[in-house]
Amino acid sequence: MDSKYSVDDWAEVVDDDYCYNCSKWIEATMDDCCPICDEEVDYADKFTSATTAKVAISDAPTVTSTGDIWNRGSGYTWGGGSGWWQNSSRGSVSSMWGSWGGGYNSYDSGNASRLLKHKRHLDSLCKVVDPTVTHDLDWSSNKTSYSDIRRNLIRIDGSLLKESEDNLDITSGLAIHEKLHLIHSKGIDRWEREYSMEHDLDGTERQLLHSIMNSVEDEYIEKQLHKTNAGFVTYIEKVKQHYFNKKMEEKLKDNDENPFIDLLNSLLAFIRWPAHLNESRRKKHAKHIGFFARALKDALNSRENVYKCVDALFQYLRQVADKMVKDGGEQMKKDIEDKMSELKEALDDSDMSDEDWESIRKKVTEDIKRKDRRRSSVSKAIPAGKLREYDAITDYSKDIEKLSDELMNEIQELEDSDYEEYDISDVGLVAGKAKKVTWRKAVGDEHARRIYNRCSSEIKNTTTQLKRKIDLYGNTQRHVIRNQKRGKIDKRMLHRIPTGRSDLFKLDIIQEDKPLDVCLLVDESGSMGSYKMDIARKSAIAIKEALSDNSKLNLWVFGHTADGESGWHTETFTTNMTEYWGPSMRDRPMAMGAMRARYENRDGTAIYAAATKVKKESEQPMSNKLMLILSDGQPAAYGYGGDMGRKHVKKVVTYLEAQGWNIIQIGIAGANKYHQERMFSNHMMVDDMEELAPRLGKIIRRVIQV
Repeated sequence: MDSKYSVDDWAEVVDDDYCYNCSKWIEATMDDCCPICDEEVDYADKFTSATTAKVAISDAPTVTSTGDIWNRGSGYTWGGGSGWWQNSSRGSVSSMWGSWGGGYNSYDSGNASRLLKHKRHLDSLCKVVDPTVTHDLDWSSNKTSYSDIRRNLIRIDGSLLKESEDNLDITSGLAIHEKLHLIHSKGIDRWEREYSMEHDLDGTERQLLHSIMNSVEDEYIEKQLHKTNAGFVTYIEKVKQHYFNKKMEEKLKDNDENPFIDLLNSLLAFIRWPAHLNESRRKKHAKHIGFFARALKDALNSRENVYKCVDALFQYLRQVADKMVKDGGEQMKKDIEDKMSELKEALDDSDMSDEDWESIRKKVTEDIKRKDRRRSSVSKAIPAGKLREYDAITDYSKDIEKLSDELMNEIQELEDSDYEEYDISDVGLVAGKAKKVTWRKAVGDEHARRIYNRCSSEIKNTTTQLKRKIDLYGNTQRHVIRNQKRGKIDKRMLHRIPTGRSDLFKLDIIQEDKPLDVCLLVDESGSMGSYKMDIARKSAIAIKEALSDNSKLNLWVFGHTADGESGWHTETFTTNMTEYWGPSMRDRPMAMGAMRARYENRDGTAIYAAATKVKKESEQPMSNKLMLILSDGQPAAYGYGGDMGRKHVKKVVTYLEAQGWNIIQIGIAGANKYHQERMFSNHMMVDDMEELAPRLGKIIRRVIQV
């Protein structure tokens, strides 16, 4: 067990004093001044308020050998240890979610779908932390770069995952940390605003208050996580290791040239990662650390204690600033020199004597000092921009590397398309390594609508013929069976009653066709370019318009390609499916106009994926199933084609037919009958639109036997 030390012993509080002005250890004079520069070395008035006075007179708390005042676990987290997901060999959340699978052959082209996948996972993780507190989670972009407690927005650094999936645990911790703020920090957010107004703080003072508050509040909310979701603590440990074990060590390696910021860095380290407070730094800031420890000792025991701690630390540091800037501070000196340089460039130096320049300097100094009186000591002690550097460490959201708006738009487009991905679970139907399937819904933009309307207009005759040829379902037939001994009285037989007849009844039988699920699958491979895709698109639109009004059947229209899509991803061994029409996608009736030739075609996997989706969404699991496949040739994809590809298609088709599917391949111009026969039991050829209606109607009637 780690030994405990009095914080004064750990920080090595000694009689010697440190002169920040001279950057040396000195023995102060009787009036607490440096014997070298004659500056006062007592850098704070601990009795400036009742809050700081109570802190100053309290007993010295104990710390561990690594400076942990709260006796936290590993990684300075509350209740650190193995999380509930860490039973796998990889021991990280990455193993629970599964990796992207395709590796990182192309970061740029694959980022949108990868980041969308992980965004959904992170969103689910945050919901588990507290389902009762709603949130909106997204990546940070040039337009959104912060988390907003008041509007329940969570914005996460997506560049970590863009760089490597090894950062998945860190990103998870960031998301959970921000969700904890939404759960616990609304009260302190109000307190901060009220405190700033009550004490009339200027901009720099408000920024200092926020930095102190954020450091203490981060520990408070992470302590609450240990109480409510202890299994998630390891995520927080990963974040702290990333931000503090690496960045803080570098930050504290050299003393900051600004003594106030240097002290702030020591405060931050003492709160969040004290292991990097080396012996020389502890000794240098020993008396300050003694006060910090007393203020922080009970800070996390209650919400009220957090307020008291932040107030005490802020009041103390404001007194430090007062002592540091008696002469106006470094910023005022810099302002004077900048103004003098500006004047020397503007004025003709040859006409100015040394006495003139000295008079100008005095006047400039008086003017700047007059303006400087309106500034707080904190703003004088901290050069412009310095506190923002500090904030980048105290506040995770300030260190965010924003994703480009272009990438964010790609992610949004995928999200709008209901993008999803999964691996085929039936190993026997996987073609080699190609088990991944991706799905998205087509977005019916104006261009797609124009193409759809043009095609629909050009094929009106074909559509009308198809309605007549394949309108097989939805017909209700009524049959009347007379001369029955029981049933409904038949009025036609009433005159037979005197003869003693007993068969005076009839039965009314209403026969309805069994519901039908129809799936239309269109090959969108590169070979479908030019007029082939025009025929396929028109055929698909004609079939859809002929069947979509029939209430007794459901219709799905899918397109398929493989191994990548610009703006989608470029991962090999994937089969990429697009939904153009379906029972749950009736808001974009003209989306089929977006059909076009794309990349490869892994037909067997696409057929299986289409059948799986229809089965999942069907309202009638026992209904008849019909799949119409529009393609121009044989399989051709990465690691998939030739005889092997044809055999895989045949295997999938045979499997689905055994499951009750009726599958018909419609060969578009260029299809080879020899290859068709080796893949499909039922197939036909269409070289132009005039042939579609009669041939399709005939083969459908034969295949489904009606």
